[in-house]
Amino acid sequence: MAVGKKSTHKNAARSRHLIKQAFAQLLNEKDIAKITVTDIVERANISRGTFYAHYLDVYDLYAAIQSNIVEAIDETIDEVGMDNIILDPSEVILTSIQFLEKNKSYYKLFLTSSHGEKLIQRIISLAEEKFTHEIERLIPAEEAPEYICHMYYTLGGIRNILIHWFMDSMGLSTEQCAALLAKFYHANKSEKLCEKIKAKQAEKEQ
Repeated sequence: MAVGKKSTHKNAARSRHLIKQAFAQLLNEKDIAKITVTDIVERANISRGTFYAHYLDVYDLYAAIQSNIVEAIDETIDEVGMDNIILDPSEVILTSIQFLEKNKSYYKLFLTSSHGEKLIQRIISLAEEKFTHEIERLIPAEEAPEYICHMYYTLGGIRNILIHWFMDSMGLSTEQCAALLAKFYHANKSEKLCEKIKAKQAEKEQ
């Protein structure tokens, strides 16, 4: 990459960061419907042209923030594989939390705003979708509802712990939070489902 292009790339990344940071702060002050592009550019100390070079409007910015977070977690899940995550989610939990930790001050503002619940639910829905697909692939249809309900129960607990971690209400480090989430998951995971996954993996190795 040429020097000029590197500089342009860095400036664009910095502009997007300033825009998102300003937006997150504003979300904690008023509803998204009352936030204007003018509010954002004044808070970020950038021009309107810089904002429109990256986003169509406030809702496009909001959608982009959600998508960036969800896509990053989705990629991590796919890299590790659902079979491996169900057996031991320690790696994906730690990786996901470390990703959020890098920009915790920003994500905390976004997640604890009035619209943070929607983002959290989108992340949980992604996990639920992938778990459900794996369960339906391995478990007979008549038995699947029990496993799916068990999964909803487990993910609900993980969701609540993550929210409190973001609020710093427990004083846990990234590693401590990840370790506890993995511990609680193992204490509540479906052993029957794990056995079916292990059996499938053993068949592939033969």
